Amino acid sequence: DEPIQETDEAIIDSKEEPKVKLKITDFTFLKYLGKGTFGEVALVRYKQSSNLYAMKILEKKHLAIHKQIEHTKTERDVLVKLRHPFLVQLVFAFQDSRRLFFVTEFMQGGELFFHLHREIFFDDDKTRFYICEIILALEFIHSKNFVYRDLKPENLLLDKDGHIHLTDFGLSKLIDKHKDKAFTICGTPQYLAPEVLKGTGYDNSVDWWSLGILMYEMLSGKLPFPSLCKGYLSYEMYDEALKSFNIPRNFTKEAV
Repeated sequence: DEPIQETDEAIIDSKEEPKVKLKITDFTFLKYLGKGTFGEVALVRYKQSSNLYAMKILEKKHLAIHKQIEHTKTERDVLVKLRHPFLVQLVFAFQDSRRLFFVTEFMQGGELFFHLHREIFFDDDKTRFYICEIILALEFIHSKNFVYRDLKPENLLLDKDGHIHLTDFGLSKLIDKHKDKAFTICGTPQYLAPEVLKGTGYDNSVDWWSLGILMYEMLSGKLPFPSLCKGYLSYEMYDEALKSFNIPRNFTKEAV
């Protein structure tokens, strides 16, 4: 049995390509861009148009074993529903008997993570530029009643002109902040808002905490709470870590 039922057609509202039935042989594989727990991402060329895309290839068996079916469905739903200049756009989604294929825009600039580690930190102007684009993306996501929940440099891609595009929506959740709360503890520990770990519920405001962490990291090249690490983390441990917060002396008044 196939754990996820996907259409084998292109996304209907794609402006890049016509709606057609697809198979893996319609693409030429150029190189692998990265590998994750549940699959890999490759740079591909669509033979019909010669356009370049990033293809995320997910093994259905691995998704089922690791209980990632709902996250994968969520990612596809978000990619289909949310169309915005600062979000990575889905162009095709199709499947074969073993795998799911998400074909998105190819971001030639790579991860913001790479650029930040190469430059160590950004000045105020560059940080302001990126933060503003991320704010616009988050405001749009929130306006559609989603919470993103995974803001970090690795999930921010740059296009050929240097503009930000959020990617990886597997942890996103549909939530009406006026009625609902989320309770799932998920995300990257260094970027988690305190209320995620409290267990009392949270809404999309947790994304703004993560944005503050990200801004601090852009301006200093360091995380504000270095003692937070992956693995088990209780709220008491987290609360103790927050007490170590300090503002670097080189931050401008505006940045603070």
